Amino acid sequence: MSVPAPAQVRGYLTGIVEMARGEAQGLNKLDLSTGGFWRSFWALLYSLPAYLFFWFADRRSYLIDNPDAEAGAAYLARAALSDLIGIAASLGAIALLAKPLNMTDRFAQWVISANWLSLPVSYLSALVVMLTINLALPDGMTFLTMMILLVAVLVISYRVYKVALKGDGMLAFGIIVITHIIAVMSVLALG
Repeated sequence: MSVPAPAQVRGYLTGIVEMARGEAQGLNKLDLSTGGFWRSFWALLYSLPAYLFFWFADRRSYLIDNPDAEAGAAYLARAALSDLIGIAASLGAIALLAKPLNMTDRFAQWVISANWLSLPVSYLSALVVMLTINLALPDGMTFLTMMILLVAVLVISYRVYKVALKGDGMLAFGIIVITHIIAVMSVLALG
């Protein structure tokens, strides 16, 4: 599995932006081959700096609320493991449900789209969190900002997934619900 070149990644992200606009031709900018399926997981590695920021921001918040607590490497490892399990469990659940959901022919393109979508979403989310921390927004404003971000991510995900799933809006919605429930459960289980 070769590492995608920066020009390829830009092309994939351009495709994701077009898909977010509801433009079906954006899907054609993604590499939908078997190699492209496996290369799309590089998006998760490229997102690692954003994830590191989240883990350290979460640790900072935890230590502010619990100044005497231990939150060293084990705390960060648990946060990383929680995210990794959430991603793997979500993919596994959708893979298991692909046949009953009648999406086996669209599963790979959904995974590829979801992986490349995760790259800009992770950095946008990190930017919003960084701004809320640095601007020292009151709790109510921080909550409102995070809710606006969540709604935006859900809407963009829906639009991208709908294109990846050949216009099946109900399936796109269902996948979003399933994957978010699994992500929340993994955080609660390891939280």
